[in-house]
Amino acid sequence: MNKLFLILFISLAISSFGQNKEGFKDYDWFQAKYIKFKPGKASEARRLLHEYLYKANEISGRLVLTFESDMGEWDHIAYLHLKDGTKQLSYENAEIETKWWNAVVKLAGSEQRAKEIIEEYNNCILNEKYNLVRMRNMQEQMSRKE
Repeated sequence: MNKLFLILFISLAISSFGQNKEGFKDYDWFQAKYIKFKPGKASEARRLLHEYLYKANEISGRLVLTFESDMGEWDHIAYLHLKDGTKQLSYENAEIETKWWNAVVKLAGSEQRAKEIIEEYNNCILNEKYNLVRMRNMQEQMSRKE
């Protein structure tokens, strides 16, 4: 429930600025997800991420930047691209979410097994936090070479 209130608050705050107004026109928006796994559950969580959830991102076309950490407050950090900008957070069933879920079902073999996988993953989580972040000139930044 706290996640829902946070998302609604952030959506309303950002929409008051207007994404296409000066200052926000060159930004791509991401939902940042910070996760701390329960003690002894990081390996299981990462296995589920690699076997199902990351693959579902790829199949669905969802851009997610993921980071894993073995120290600090968070074990897993994911930045989910909001293709439709901040207004995507207000969609009850955004198209990309539906595509992603269908990919999880396909990988799992059935909707029941997909639900079990999500439940297994959620049972690995001790704490999570959400935030809204933006990246200026994403295409330019993503194409940079060292």
